[in-house]
Amino acid sequence: MQRSIFGIFTAFLCAICVLTAIPAFRRRRYGLGILLLLNAFTNLVNTIHAFYGTLF
Repeated sequence: MQRSIFGIFTAFLCAICVLTAIPAFRRRRYGLGILLLLNAFTNLVNTIHAFYGTLF
């Protein structure tokens, strides 16, 4: 139960990071956009780890 709640929370954070990276790229703030996409990737990895218990 605790793993699935953490997985849902990190998936939600991943979606927020992707949605906020889009306006950053439109305003030509490439550093912020790249940072948000890296954070989204990290959250995606944490989501997979929370649901399956392993990364690979």
